[in-house]
Amino acid sequence: MAIMLATPMAYAGGPLTPHQSWALEYASVVGTSYYAEPFPADYHFERTLEAVLITESSLCRHKHGIDHRAYGCGQLHRAAAHVVDDAKLSVRTLKRNDALNIRLAARYLSYCLRQMTSWARGVVCYNKGPNHTRTMTDAQVATDSYLQNVRLRMQEAEQLTASSN
Repeated sequence: MAIMLATPMAYAGGPLTPHQSWALEYASVVGTSYYAEPFPADYHFERTLEAVLITESSLCRHKHGIDHRAYGCGQLHRAAAHVVDDAKLSVRTLKRNDALNIRLAARYLSYCLRQMTSWARGVVCYNKGPNHTRTMTDAQVATDSYLQNVRLRMQEAEQLTASSN
C-alpha cells in the first residue's frame, strides 16, 4: 500500500508522485525491519535512510547522478554497491531496480555508520566515502552541507510520515 500524500515538498517541487510515496514507505519498512543493526536509538536509522534518499534522488525522481557515476534512488556508485553486495551489479540494475537500490543504500548507510565514530560522520561517509570522511576534522563534518541537508530532510520525512497516518 503506497502512502498517498498531497504535501508540497521543497525538494520535489510539488506533491509526491505515487512512486515517491512508494519509495518513502519502502525506505521506512527497510529502515525499521530489514535492518536490525544495533545502532543507538538517537541514530534514527529509518529517518536517516529516508532523508538520504530524499537528498540523493528526491525519492527516486532522479536516477542518474550529476557526476555520471552514481545511480538509482540511493545514488550509489558501483564500487559502493559492491562493498555491500558481492554481486557485480550493472548500471542498468542500479538505475532500474528501485527496491534493490534502496536495500543497497540501507546497507551502505549501515556500513558507513558502523565505520565512523558518530552519526554525523556516518552520514557524511555515505556522501563522501569512508576514506575522505576519516580525514575531515570535526569542524568540517559539523559544517558539511550534505549533513545539513540530511538533517533538514529528516524533519521533512518525519512530517510526511506523520501526515500520512
